[in-house]
Amino acid sequence: MHHHIFESELVHLERVVACGSQKPFPATYWRDRVENLKNCPQAPMYRYRIARLSRLVAELNA
Repeated sequence: MHHHIFESELVHLERVVACGSQKPFPATYWRDRVENLKNCPQAPMYRYRIARLSRLVAELNA
């Protein structure tokens, strides 16, 4: 994934997951999107942000 696209996806997920309980998509949808980021070559640079998103998505299940 191109760096700019990766960054855009990460920013989008950070915004949407923060209010994810108000959206019509289940937490599994957001979890899959976050997991997809972990497989990108850029992921190591953004490890902290991806881990934070994973925690927020896990909280949606609670």
